Amino acid sequence: MDSFSYFVVGYDNSGPIVSNIVGISDPVKINTDIILNAPIDDTTNGSSNIKSAEYSIDGASWKSMSATDGLFDEPAEEVTATVSIPEPGVYDLCIRGIDVVDNTGQEKCNLLVVYDPSGGFVTGGGWIISKAGAYTADTLLEGHANFGFVSKYQKGANIPTGETEFQFKEGNLNFKSTVYQWLVVAGVKAQYKGSGTINGTGDYGFLLTATDGQLPGGGGVDKFRIKIVDKATGTVVYDNVGGSDDMEAVNPQEIGGGSIVIHK
Repeated sequence: MDSFSYFVVGYDNSGPIVSNIVGISDPVKINTDIILNAPIDDTTNGSSNIKSAEYSIDGASWKSMSATDGLFDEPAEEVTATVSIPEPGVYDLCIRGIDVVDNTGQEKCNLLVVYDPSGGFVTGGGWIISKAGAYTADTLLEGHANFGFVSKYQKGANIPTGETEFQFKEGNLNFKSTVYQWLVVAGVKAQYKGSGTINGTGDYGFLLTATDGQLPGGGGVDKFRIKIVDKATGTVVYDNVGGSDDMEAVNPQEIGGGSIVIHK
């Protein structure tokens, strides 16, 4: 049986399944080889052999992957590819499989964070008007919310350091960071992710996105967005903007006072 032979029980009109993407859970430095691995399985979708696999980054053209064992000749395959990204950012990386009867499976996508440890850092302090709907425990609450933060990479480190605090007094919410995961500075925007507590307790994840309006292309107005999530339940506790988490797509809220500075 050659590599393009297959055995089909009945009619196969479903593509193979990509169940996971391995190798991109941690942030990676720019210009570093990233080894992607993923299992592709057609055994429950027609049992045709896998013909090929592809990956795409941020919706760009699909590029070929290889079978880990060197040959596409089974209904279930491990696939691999090596990529390197020269610019910092948060990228949407997708993988899909194709079987020998040319069914293309649903793509599986994960976020890939690429950082430049020498690419600058971000600081901010000020306030916003927290609008109705931002605080999910009481969506009617509005009022001033104060923020202060710094996020930067120390020399040679691959995890950023700093502090983040966000206070919304009308909701009795005082969030303080405990640890950071990653930081990306790209153009006029900075985005970083980490964990923290609310009123000194719990385990909450947060994603902060900031715009330095004074940089060329920044629009002249500093902007801020913080999303806080209960890590145990996945429930959003606070989000002053809503919508996409994608760094390029999100449009943070104009601050009412203070400043945000991306240092390069």
